[in-house]
Amino acid sequence: MPYFSRTKEEERKILSSLNKNNFSDLINIIPRKYLLKDRLGIGDPLSEMEIENELTKLSDNNINSTISFLGSGIYDHFIPKAVDFISARSEFYTAYTPYQAEVSQGTLQYLYEYQTMICELSGMDISNASLYDGASAIAEACMLAIARTSKTNIYYSSTLYDYSIKIIKTCLLGQNINFIKIPSINGLTSHKYMENKINNVAAVIIQSPNAFGLIEDWSIFKNILSGSDALLIASGDPSSLAVLKSPGDCNADVYVGEGQTLGNPLNFGGPLLGIIAIKEKYKRLLPGRIIGKTIDQNGHDAYTLTLQTREQHIRKEKATSNICTNQGLLALRSTLYMSLMGKIGLPYINKICFQKSHYAAKMINNLKNYNLKYGYNFLKEFIIESNHDIALLTEYSKRQGFLIENIQHILKNCFKICITEKISKQQIDSFIDCLDKY
Repeated sequence: MPYFSRTKEEERKILSSLNKNNFSDLINIIPRKYLLKDRLGIGDPLSEMEIENELTKLSDNNINSTISFLGSGIYDHFIPKAVDFISARSEFYTAYTPYQAEVSQGTLQYLYEYQTMICELSGMDISNASLYDGASAIAEACMLAIARTSKTNIYYSSTLYDYSIKIIKTCLLGQNINFIKIPSINGLTSHKYMENKINNVAAVIIQSPNAFGLIEDWSIFKNILSGSDALLIASGDPSSLAVLKSPGDCNADVYVGEGQTLGNPLNFGGPLLGIIAIKEKYKRLLPGRIIGKTIDQNGHDAYTLTLQTREQHIRKEKATSNICTNQGLLALRSTLYMSLMGKIGLPYINKICFQKSHYAAKMINNLKNYNLKYGYNFLKEFIIESNHDIALLTEYSKRQGFLIENIQHILKNCFKICITEKISKQQIDSFIDCLDKY
């Protein structure tokens, strides 16, 4: 907030009503050993104007001319200005949990539309009204699978993002779940590894496009699991579903994804938007809540909270998750983005990404000392192998104004490149020239 809403007189009234003389009396319940004794190291107090000037100086140090080729689940797609304008209206950005349907019809309607669009993209039957982020959505899907099957083994592809794996294991810590990594062959998850390993399996998690940018075949793994109770959790960039075979068409049981790519800008750590969609038979295990459409007593369309499995709505022991709210504003932005782009715009954007990234991959592969690692089975991200020192190459590229991802901790002598529709051919050619001159 740019100002403090309480005056000194109001503070005195608050303290007086609490029978306290000053702020120190108010916090004396805190043991002294926990009180900060040293200075914070942020300098002396400043006025509002001085703080604003200081922050401006810091922001001026940012590298504004850098071209980002970074991806790994967070993507820099173009966002129509209409998304910013509409979502900035006060009735939207002040909206919170729609506990009272009679005064929350606007919020309930756009969440209903959001669910509908996610189902159309994913090919699934039901979507909830969003979760925190894509990684925690995978964890929620795992808990759904455990509740459904009562099994304790979860197999996950080694081509999931590292951070997703860490978050899944953190969220399920203490539940005696066995996490088993499925190895990859030439950048794709080994389906042969899963053969004859379907006993006591709660779920198998496969990401497509995977951490290497390669497109996996979810249906192969569903066929392997056909003789068991195990659920197939399909994870992936929702934008890519506009051109790829959907999880529903591949008979996946649960789809999860990161909704940032649908109309939400890049930020340092968020906020993000978790997507989860399921087959209808799992609806009573779905975390969060589901918005439904009905008819009111006057015969008009009305929206309501149909299934509410949060612990705030029902007895705690019956809750499917302790998720405390949804990313409503981000879900609204995604709804606006999907409606503006439509069934023509989303595939068109993906085709541009495909064409530009394949052009870049082909040109880089022709350079001396660079090699396309896994071929052309990708949409917008790909791996380049080089005999250069990758750490030094990454720093050199940054100095030249290009950000690339050093993935040596995953693949030796490799870096990853992501190209979206926002990167021009001229910028790609400049980057290729940069690599060639190193």
